Amino acid sequence: MIFGLHPGVIFVVALGLFLLLRVARRWSLPAAFLAASVVAAFIGDFGFPFRHLVEGGFGFINLILALFAGAFFGHMMRASGAAEAAAAGFVKCVGGLVPPVLALAGLPIFIVGMFVGLSGVAVLAAGVFAVPALRRVGFDDPANAAFIAVMATAGMIAPPMNVPAMLLADGVNMPWTGVTGALLALSLPLAIAALVWFGHWRGPTLPPTAPDENASLCSCLLGLAPFALMVAIWLSARLFPTMIVDPASPLVLVIGGLVAAPMTSRAGFRGAVYSTFTGTPLLLGAVLVAVGVVVQIMTLTGVRGWLVVSTLSLDAPWIYPGLLVGMPLVGGTLTSMAVADVVGVPAAFSFIGQDMIINVAALSGIAALAEFVPPTSVAAALACHVVGGGSVGQVFRRAWPPMLVLAAAALLMLLFAKNLAGILT
Repeated sequence: MIFGLHPGVIFVVALGLFLLLRVARRWSLPAAFLAASVVAAFIGDFGFPFRHLVEGGFGFINLILALFAGAFFGHMMRASGAAEAAAAGFVKCVGGLVPPVLALAGLPIFIVGMFVGLSGVAVLAAGVFAVPALRRVGFDDPANAAFIAVMATAGMIAPPMNVPAMLLADGVNMPWTGVTGALLALSLPLAIAALVWFGHWRGPTLPPTAPDENASLCSCLLGLAPFALMVAIWLSARLFPTMIVDPASPLVLVIGGLVAAPMTSRAGFRGAVYSTFTGTPLLLGAVLVAVGVVVQIMTLTGVRGWLVVSTLSLDAPWIYPGLLVGMPLVGGTLTSMAVADVVGVPAAFSFIGQDMIINVAALSGIAALAEFVPPTSVAAALACHVVGGGSVGQVFRRAWPPMLVLAAAALLMLLFAKNLAGILT
């Protein structure tokens, strides 16, 4: 044994190195993650962890596939003109009124988030319908991105998927049943708060765009046809599980994108494919690979177990503010999925005297706050990418009131879990 340092020491050293490389040396996020992981394994007396680097890199492969598939669908909707036609159609149908436009623009984002369980995929796949619609009623880029990010987060929390909650349930050996009520009690207030907030205050406004005279209900429905097909596949697989094989979400998103291929020029199709695997989607895919490595190395060196013990040692009432602050901050680095797995699982066990379904739902809501916390800030960053403007800071300044509603709902759910168990489960 050369080093074999205590897991707490390994954690501090790896965190310090990560901050040095990322903040001071301006390394990319994936490179800083990988360097810190290798050093953590070395000082933990595991040498160069080649096998664990490979295994960890594939830890979130299903999420990476969904990310690229969502990006492909979104780019195909833009390249084919389907997103623009759908947006122009329903803006004209509701007379350009902001509240119904918000509801119609947010619904596809919420639905994709529901069935995929990832906010980033919902942003990339369905955010393209919201961008032209909200611009037509005077939303600037930061407000547009903030609304998309909040609705995608609400969809991610909603049943039937919610990947952070599913990772939590797997970690505590809880069957994925009876979660609908608890997850809806978190997701619906967030979605309603977003509609109310952005309907009344959204910062600086732009002049509304004149209605498109060529827009119609028919063109709107035609533009939404690929999205409607995806929803039909998802619903059919759940309504008739013994008759229809449930295709994976990435495949459904690819099918939806290919439906728009006949309406897309060859150049547009090539551009959509190229954009799918470059830029922000590629960077986020690399981040997910690196986060998988980080989680693997944390488990190898005992850091994950040390965090478990440290979390379980927190006494009430300190555990509540600790989770409300700590999980989003850690999740800002590790993403909401990883923090739900690493920190959320021991936190759920610390509330073992309560209904575990309530624990899992509430902790997934707290983990979802990380979608707006740097350096990853997945939902916020991808929303800025889809909109083509704004920054994570601007998005946060416009999105914090609805997210505060989510934080309050999750905290109250934990505090009154015993009273809510018979109502929500």
